[in-house]
Amino acid sequence: MIKKINLFIGYFCYIMAFLLTCYYLVLEFSIIDITSPLVRLRIIGIVILLMYFGCFFFIKNNNLVRDKLVKFNMIVWFSLYIIMLLNLTLFDKYFGRSGGMLYMTDTLSVRNYFETSFNIVPFETIDNYIIAFKNDNLLVSDFLYNIVGNLLAFMPFAFFLPRLFKRINKFNKFFIIVSCCILLVEFLQLLTMSGSFDVDDYILNILGASLLYGIINNSLIKKYIDKIIYFQYKKMLV
Repeated sequence: MIKKINLFIGYFCYIMAFLLTCYYLVLEFSIIDITSPLVRLRIIGIVILLMYFGCFFFIKNNNLVRDKLVKFNMIVWFSLYIIMLLNLTLFDKYFGRSGGMLYMTDTLSVRNYFETSFNIVPFETIDNYIIAFKNDNLLVSDFLYNIVGNLLAFMPFAFFLPRLFKRINKFNKFFIIVSCCILLVEFLQLLTMSGSFDVDDYILNILGASLLYGIINNSLIKKYIDKIIYFQYKKMLV
């Protein structure tokens, strides 16, 4: 009886997670209903919790499925994160991004776009945001999205990459791969006219990802995080 209850709860959690994921994808790519990124992020958070508890109840029935289910969960979570990241930076109507291509625009517009959307001077944009914020010329929400948001944007890489890709087990490898991903997004923003190429974005992105990597991949903390992920609660008390 207990096994049947565990199976029922496990299936229920995964079915609800699937339905919520579909709803999230509709919101993410809707051209009619423009939803706040925070709302979409909350939906992803609920999906993660549902899948985590679904996995927990399946494992209570059969511990042999643990590794496969945990890996499946993490692949889905990482995929949802990548979808949100790319949409936020390239196509999100909430931030007025169009995703238009440079070749569809006249030469004069392209030239003006590059002049105003390309910055390779470190800390220039960050200083401008801080000064504008201090002088009450910048809304708190805009400051958070542009400074704090850039710090947080690539942090999940610090959690997912070392666990999904075992070869990325050193900080130097992590740093190079995340740097390439950040620069790729920056170039795509420039080429699709959906943002700017700004070295300060790179600085904030890589700083946030590196800080979290240093914290959660510390040998002691990593051990406890992995035990929570793999439901090894008894070993945490040893």
